[in-house]
Amino acid sequence: MSLPSADELRQRASELLQQWRVNDTAIAVRWNRRLTTTAGRAFPIGGRVELNPRLLARAPEQLEMVLVHEVAHIAVHRLFGPNVPAHGRHWRSLMAHAGQPPAVTHDIPVHDLRRSRRRWLYLRLCDACSARAIGDTVSHGRCAACGVRERFLVLRAPAGARGRAALMRLTAADIRSRCRR
Repeated sequence: MSLPSADELRQRASELLQQWRVNDTAIAVRWNRRLTTTAGRAFPIGGRVELNPRLLARAPEQLEMVLVHEVAHIAVHRLFGPNVPAHGRHWRSLMAHAGQPPAVTHDIPVHDLRRSRRRWLYLRLCDACSARAIGDTVSHGRCAACGVRERFLVLRAPAGARGRAALMRLTAADIRSRCRR
């Protein structure tokens, strides 16, 4: 079985938004081959959904559930605003209304899709207050220092002492100039 085109998926996503009585039914849906273990992800602010073609080709029967899951995130954002829990009661009710179980994760086997990757350290700088954090993953949300939401600039360096030292040497102005190129 071949997977539907991005345009067909966008049409289905628009139908879901109409079914949930969301006024703004504009949405972008695309396949993203760079996703490895994630079946899909939603970007509510931009109104965009990305799906993993390699993973969903293994389990095409789960495509509808994954698409509904991700579109429900966008619908919740548009209906109730940005401060609603990601998998809270609003999201669960939209999933039920679409006839899908409110599953948070998929159960598609991913063990052989993982590639060995180079390890990185990430420097996260809050663009509002210049608070810094260095870690092996990037987390988004609110800044712990000032509470501003989603205003982070991120740079990476190879994991290890040299990479950490290179990130720590950077000034806020250096980070801003590199991220805005």
